[in-house]
Amino acid sequence: MNPIFSPSKVLDSLILMGIVKEGPLHGYALASLIEEKFGWKPSQTAVYNSLKSMENEKMVTSEERIEKGRVQKIYSITDKGRLVFDETHQRMRERMNKNFSQFFSFMQMVEDTEYSEVSDACQQRVQSILDDIKSIFKITLVLLHEAPQETQEIIEKTLASLRKIAKKNDIKLSEEELCE
Repeated sequence: MNPIFSPSKVLDSLILMGIVKEGPLHGYALASLIEEKFGWKPSQTAVYNSLKSMENEKMVTSEERIEKGRVQKIYSITDKGRLVFDETHQRMRERMNKNFSQFFSFMQMVEDTEYSEVSDACQQRVQSILDDIKSIFKITLVLLHEAPQETQEIIEKTLASLRKIAKKNDIKLSEEELCE
């Protein structure tokens, strides 16, 4: 099975995403941004090697500036880098959608196997819910790009509501599901 994206290009993609989102940054700031957003802090060596490689490929440019009394190399994305970023993320979205659909097909098969005695009406309802979840996922991907703050707020409210329903109905969720 192919991964959603090549592990060798994950760091490049995260760096480009950081520059696109925040504007020109130096390597340490990019590593910190990646840690803040994704919970993983790449080594400074890996970040600077990635930046050097992307600079050689004309995806980013650098400019030396003095910040807080120190010379910092600030990286900006080029038109080529923006094109690579857009193409990479489009491929990632397509792969994620495909993997997401495969996941739900698998879940449906499990449901069909586990609950074969359940009525057709119930099975249709489960399928309808799975279809709704697929639509929610696809819409959320678009909205996170176009209206990230509003979308994040809706996601948090939805999760809080679902946890409240589970608690009201005495449905035990894992500690991770309760605290997120």
